[in-house]
Amino acid sequence: MPLENIKKNKDSPLNTAIVAGSLCLVCALVVSTAASTLKEIQEKNIALDRRKNLLAVTKFAPETMKDSVSINSTYDENFDTLIIDMSTGEEASEACLAAMKEIGKTWEDTKVLKLKYDQFKASKTKLKQVSDKITGDDPANIKYREKYSYVYRLKNSDDSTKIWVLPVRGYGLWSMMHGYLAIKPDFQTVEGLVFYDQAETPGLGGEVKSQRFKDAWPGKQLFAENGDVQIRVIKSAPDDGHSIDALSGATITSNGVTNAMKYWLGPEGFKPFIDRQKGISQPVPKSTVGVEN
Repeated sequence: MPLENIKKNKDSPLNTAIVAGSLCLVCALVVSTAASTLKEIQEKNIALDRRKNLLAVTKFAPETMKDSVSINSTYDENFDTLIIDMSTGEEASEACLAAMKEIGKTWEDTKVLKLKYDQFKASKTKLKQVSDKITGDDPANIKYREKYSYVYRLKNSDDSTKIWVLPVRGYGLWSMMHGYLAIKPDFQTVEGLVFYDQAETPGLGGEVKSQRFKDAWPGKQLFAENGDVQIRVIKSAPDDGHSIDALSGATITSNGVTNAMKYWLGPEGFKPFIDRQKGISQPVPKSTVGVEN
């Protein structure tokens, strides 16, 4: 078709295609630029939210969480951030950094790693460098477990450990519930538990975020005398030091919390780290992660 005819017929299919294609290209460029520009802001906000919840579960005063400056300064003054190998319980920042570089995250050092590493995204990659498929018992229904996890240490003024905080998660009725479990240095006594990300039924399972549920955890004991995980959420909880009253009308969510505790305090969770900190040497159980990827 001659050019002059195209110009005369602005509603021609060719003109329509040119306009639509140009519009798509412009929109794609705008979205790409915005995503790139906002990525760093998003990463900072994720790190800030993580720190805010760590302050909350370790009972810092509300004024320490009023803005980003107070949150970051309080965290930096009081916490150490560790990254551990889940299979051994050993500190593994360098190994984690190398593994992340293998999958394309070229962060320059472990300081940047500790700010930007997202262990939940790592587990979802299903890549063998950073994630293990669970092939055995999976009570928390997470399917894949990260090879490297954060562990947080709240310090006393003399640099001794005041509280350890472990990231935990497990599936409830509708959603994966993400939380922080704070425990005393005896690795037996609960300091607190908060679930900061969940989508359970409001007024029922959603009460895992309620103050009443949070207040039930401090002082509870995690393990039985034989070392088995004993902490649980149960209807009409007995006064045995291990049990928390179930959420009314939310049996599946309550069971999800119990299952999360069972997994993350067990041998495929933080048990190797806990045993290492307590100086306990035990036979390594047959692994149910990492067999397939």
